[in-house]
Amino acid sequence: MVRLPKTLKIPRSPGVYFFKDKNKKIIYIGKAADLRNRLCSYFSKSIKNARILNMINMANNIEWQETSSEIEALILESQLIKKHRPKFNILMRDDKQYFYVVFTKEIFPKIFLTHQPKSVKEFADSVGPFTDGTALKTTLKILRRIFPYCTCKQTHHSYCLNYHLENCPGYCCLKDESRIMNYELGVYQKNIKAIKDILSGKRTLLTKQLEKEMFQTAKNNEFIKAIGTRNKLKKLKWVFENAKILRELQTKNKALKETQIAFGLPASPRRIEAYDISNIQGTSAVGSMVVFTDGQPDKSQYRKFKIRSKSSSDDIAMLKEVLSRRFKHQEWQLPDLIIIDGGKAQLNAASSIVPKQIQLIALTKNKKHQADHVFTPASPKPLHLNLLTPDVRKLIIWANSEAHRFAVSYYRKIHHKTFF
Repeated sequence: MVRLPKTLKIPRSPGVYFFKDKNKKIIYIGKAADLRNRLCSYFSKSIKNARILNMINMANNIEWQETSSEIEALILESQLIKKHRPKFNILMRDDKQYFYVVFTKEIFPKIFLTHQPKSVKEFADSVGPFTDGTALKTTLKILRRIFPYCTCKQTHHSYCLNYHLENCPGYCCLKDESRIMNYELGVYQKNIKAIKDILSGKRTLLTKQLEKEMFQTAKNNEFIKAIGTRNKLKKLKWVFENAKILRELQTKNKALKETQIAFGLPASPRRIEAYDISNIQGTSAVGSMVVFTDGQPDKSQYRKFKIRSKSSSDDIAMLKEVLSRRFKHQEWQLPDLIIIDGGKAQLNAASSIVPKQIQLIALTKNKKHQADHVFTPASPKPLHLNLLTPDVRKLIIWANSEAHRFAVSYYRKIHHKTFF
């Protein structure tokens, strides 16, 4: 049975790892955004999967290969699984469940994700297998911004929406084929080949080809083409160096979209405000407003309020004062969603002040001071947080906790001054 190497030796970088048997034969290949976290997870006491336990018992050694990004780990894993076909990769996941990227043999080839490549009509070629469908979709979405390709199912008289979003060259799905030039056709086919090369692990070769093309076009005084190629090289380098950031961006966008659905917002909330009150029996009472812009704390927009009303332990009155003062500032951008710390009483108090077009929720806590329910004006009964998606739950708890932290830090500062 294999033992976990000392965690100090395992890097926290992206990469591919290998379980090997006593004969040094690879029996399983996997990828990870954080090699240390992923490998440690195999030795958790909570592991119950019989196949994983069997693999660990059969393994005699663990090795790994670091990569510069998650995307490179995804691509390298695919190549190595295809080359070695490890025993437990096949046992743990039926071949039909692996993902393949398929390229069609049309004039303007399409790109598809499928479990069964040869079942795709007009099948020409495929790259795979890939184990992580989510990472693969994210990778294709990013690459499409550098090497646009068509996904339209039918042709149009005018340019499609994806053309305006710079995801499609435009001419590839026009009905008037006379507008298609040989040069444009060649560019499209180069884009498809570039994506295929990257997913096949030939990024270094592609980079050299693009560099050669850039210098040649510049030598021929075709400076616009040379600049376009140079920009592609810059974007490609940035993508592979910042793949983790891009993955986090996708997760953030997903959380905002799910928040929109969960609370019936007309669009993803670009600005979220969270409020909290901090005091001890009304003394040194303060309020806080924190702002999340596009799912991230926007500390330049944070505001703190020193309660002006008479000393009291009435948190609801204090909350109303803070909100009233906040909405007197017409120069402040209006939020899409407001999170109040409290229950039904706080929600009702806030509803009398907050403009009707702004969605309002109140977050309650249990006896252990852990958030567990949300109140909304649309429902008389609270909604348990477990009924929300993990991304939405994480976002609203994060905003609420940040408001509490900011209020407490300001309270301590004010309270400290009363003794000196």
